Amino acid sequence: MSRIWVIATSTFREAVRDRVLNSILFFAVLLLGLSLALREISIGDTEKVVRGVALGGVSLLAAIIALFLGVGLVYKEIERKTIYTLASKPIPRWQLLLGKYLGLWVTLAVEVVLLTLLYTAVIGLQQGLPGLPVYVAMGMLLVELSLVCAWASLFSTFAAPMTATAYSLCIYLIGHFADDLFLFAERAEPGPFKTLLEVLYRVVPNLETFNLRTEAVHGIAVPWSELGWSCAYGFGYTAAVLAVAMMVFEKRDFK
Repeated sequence: MSRIWVIATSTFREAVRDRVLNSILFFAVLLLGLSLALREISIGDTEKVVRGVALGGVSLLAAIIALFLGVGLVYKEIERKTIYTLASKPIPRWQLLLGKYLGLWVTLAVEVVLLTLLYTAVIGLQQGLPGLPVYVAMGMLLVELSLVCAWASLFSTFAAPMTATAYSLCIYLIGHFADDLFLFAERAEPGPFKTLLEVLYRVVPNLETFNLRTEAVHGIAVPWSELGWSCAYGFGYTAAVLAVAMMVFEKRDFK
């Protein structure tokens, strides 16, 4: 465990110094600030509009960060040729991959906490402190990001960054339309296309399971039993994807 922790802390320090990551965080801060201006131009329940736009922007930019961190998990080491040094050391590859993933997960956790605090400050100044559903939604967002980052890490073990990004983006988009995919599959005529839709629905994660933005905007409490099931689903799925990533990474030849 000490080796994994050393790799994780090193990965975390490297990630927080990344200029691209800091640029995305800057845009997240800017978006939260601009959401305040919506109160003057929006129609209807302006407070809910502002909360919805702010939470949606945070979720989108946080997902971009997760994808960005995940697809570069292995490629950065190959680009800097440090992978050859690491692979030659008496460290199992699965520990190397797990340590780097945990370092990225800690980075994501810190990012979500910072954005949550900023959201609290921005909305608190205008509407008062957010209720508990907002913080529950942010926690479930972190579970979603853990899974998205795991998929991106898997693709990084065998694909170039552009290809890994494309694969990860497909998983992200399909995952958020999983319920629609299921309905489409039910209405499709029996055949190869229907079978393909059903396979995609069962393989690709249902990311809408972790989407509680609507509940957060309207202040609707979610049963703890439902939250527990969602967390078990998310972390269990993440562990399965990471296990596959470790097996692929073990077999990859870097010579």
